[in-house]
Formats: sequence, C-alpha cells, structure tokens
Amino acid sequence: MKCNEIITFTSMKTRILLCLIIAATWACSSTSESEAEPETEDKKSEMVMAEVSELAALMKEIHADAKDWRTALLNGETVTADTDIYTRLTESEPTNKNVEGPAFNGMSQHYQSKLSAFLAASDIELAKKEYNNLVSACVQCHQNYCHGPIPTIEKLYLPTAQK
Repeated sequence: MKCNEIITFTSMKTRILLCLIIAATWACSSTSESEAEPETEDKKSEMVMAEVSELAALMKEIHADAKDWRTALLNGETVTADTDIYTRLTESEPTNKNVEGPAFNGMSQHYQSKLSAFLAASDIELAKKEYNNLVSACVQCHQNYCHGPIPTIEKLYLPTAQK
C-alpha cells in the first residue's frame, strides 16, 4: 500500500467511525426524549396524593392533640380539654370499610374511656400514667386495623419513672 492509500483508508475509517458515533448519539437522544414523556406522566400520577378519609383526618387531629398534651405533661402542666371523640370516631367515614363495626366501636369506646380518665386526672403523676394508657389504647386499636402509624404513635409515650 502506498502512503496516499493509507491516509485515505485511515481518513475513511475516521469518517465512518465519526458517522457511527453521531448516529448512535442521535438514536440515543431520540429514544430518551420519546421515553421521557411517559415517565413524566407516570411521575405525575405517582405524585397525586390520595384523598384523606374523614377518619384519617380525625386521627391526624387526635395525634396533634396528643403531641400537645405530651409537651404540656413534660412541662409539668395538667391538661384540660372538652373532648368527646367517641361519636366522631364511630361516625367518620374510614379509608377502609372493614374498619366499621362492633369491634371498632368497642375500641373507640375504650379510647374514650381512657381519654376521660386522662382528662379527669387530679395530679400530674396520675395524668402522665393515664396519658400513657391513652396512647396504649391507640396502639391496641392500630394493631387490629392499621399497623402503619404504630411507630409514630409509640413516640407519644412519656418516659416512665424508674424506681
């Protein structure tokens, strides 16, 4: 092979290689653009929040109250509130229809009795004990119906005094 032929052959190899790189880059960019549209739609559907049921909204309200009560008790303050939650618990629309019924109503009544005992506590130590009983009532119900919030509920417990 002569020198000119080698240069032309090398130049042709370079051109072919360059064309292949450009074609591959174009093909990849076209594919990722067309695939990006469905992913965007999927991401939009994933980001849509599920509607919160009446019962779930009430549970969030109960949790917020319990956090406030915990803070008050840790500060040595007793809690007073006018809270009759039983009716709202049993009449609120649940996320899952299996939550309705006599067993859930019994758990709601149990919660109401623990809430009443907590609010009626005459001193801070009794209030702390009754508060932890109230939190236990929440955990017991959630062990039967909806396990997801249990770790969050358990954070509401007050530390117990070591003797």
